[in-house]
Amino acid sequence: MTGKCAMSAAAIRELIPDVYVIPGGTNVGVIRVKDESGCALYLIDSGGSEKDAQKIEAILNAHFTDWQLRAVINTHSHADHSGGNAYFAEKTKCGIWMPYLEKGSVENTLLQPSIAWGGFPLPELRVPYYVPAHCEATRVIRAEECVELSDGKKIRFIALPGHYFEMLGVMCKTPDGKSAFFAGDAVFGRSVIAKFSIPFMIDIFSFSDTLEKLRSVRADRYVPSHGDAVTRIDETVEMNEIAVLQTISCIMKILKKKPHTAEELLTEVANANGISMKLAQYVLIGCTLRSFLTSLYEKGRITYEIADNKMLWKAR
Repeated sequence: MTGKCAMSAAAIRELIPDVYVIPGGTNVGVIRVKDESGCALYLIDSGGSEKDAQKIEAILNAHFTDWQLRAVINTHSHADHSGGNAYFAEKTKCGIWMPYLEKGSVENTLLQPSIAWGGFPLPELRVPYYVPAHCEATRVIRAEECVELSDGKKIRFIALPGHYFEMLGVMCKTPDGKSAFFAGDAVFGRSVIAKFSIPFMIDIFSFSDTLEKLRSVRADRYVPSHGDAVTRIDETVEMNEIAVLQTISCIMKILKKKPHTAEELLTEVANANGISMKLAQYVLIGCTLRSFLTSLYEKGRITYEIADNKMLWKAR
């Protein structure tokens, strides 16, 4: 085996026949459909930038012969999942498949950092990490929609809300019944949870409901977008559930002592979790924390008051 082949073998892994993962900061799925002229490929997410897309392209060139990219299927619109869309769309003329409520973020790319910042974003937030290159969605995909490919594989989309507005998981099943499930950011791998104890969420209780839903999803391999592919999802789900519950417990413990502004609460929660925040953590954890406040408020566990021109949160 040549060095180039050895590199490509390490860079792409077969999960089930003709379904692969390219491991990385954001895992990218690959579905192959063989035909007489070579093979058609479908990507699940596209990396975080044009540079990522070029690396993915090089891996595909090393591993497949005469391939054509039919579509990039985005689980959701966050820049680390859709940053390579524009490159692939321009270079290969492939389709871009996207959930309806997610497509606006790749067509108006300032939406993502504006949501996280809560206003027009700082220049430091108007960078590829937060802002994907502009592209147009060519197909809206919807929960429970099923697409049958020419070789008999079936792709089914499963609603996984919570991390973002309308994230969809991608289930690929072969004609002989083997299946691989790409879970997007509905669940985070062990190493990710250990490193980032408060992962980003836009709707906390929807995220928790999605975690419970994942227990009933049956597949031979499960692929979180961040973390290793696994053969069982239950343990990973439980770790994510614990992370959510620990954050809720931390918030409630702080607010039971005295009322806090969201800013003060962010500092206390970060300190309690041993998190040393730079701008990225400050923005993403801050946004997530405000989502926790909304969810706990809707559940009647906390309330707020406006006093001395400050919004103070307190436990009921």
